[in-house]
Amino acid sequence: MSQRSVGLWLALALIAAFLSAGCGPPVVPPELMKQVDQGLTLTQVRDNPQANLNKMVLWGGRIIHTVNKTKGTLIEVLQIPLDSQDRPKAGYESSGRFIVAMPGFLDPEIYHKNREVTVVGQVVGVEMLPVGEVKYKYALLRGKEVKLWEKRPDVVRVYPAGGFYGGFGGPMWGPVGPGPYPYWFNGPYGYW
Repeated sequence: MSQRSVGLWLALALIAAFLSAGCGPPVVPPELMKQVDQGLTLTQVRDNPQANLNKMVLWGGRIIHTVNKTKGTLIEVLQIPLDSQDRPKAGYESSGRFIVAMPGFLDPEIYHKNREVTVVGQVVGVEMLPVGEVKYKYALLRGKEVKLWEKRPDVVRVYPAGGFYGGFGGPMWGPVGPGPYPYWFNGPYGYW
């Protein structure tokens, strides 16, 4: 082999190693993923539970509440669409809530409010349950796999010196505090 072909092979090997380094293990085991109906949405299940009974789904979102029962753990989730890595997207676009029943004990201090999860579960029905003083239609899943995601890093915004938007020596909308500007600090629409 010439030096050029050895260099080419080395470069290709380094590129392959670099690209595979960002890819972790799959969120869902491949044998379980084969059973998932990837096109089935929360809205479709809620609207037609009998037609979707026992189908496997891959949904995700943010935990609302976790409760341990004698038979296992119930996790109430605010559904959020998944990204290309099957992680819930940032933001709060949602089709509603669902409940997944997982076997065994899951610690509510770990599976706590606002943690992101991706769940594979079998549709077992729809039930009207209370949310505050109203009844809400939940899709119910028998969980097969749950992935708890690491917390996203906090975003810190730093503004330049010299004012709120980097103006000439102060905020763009005038001084904050007593005075006519901004009108909502001192007018009838103050802090209520």
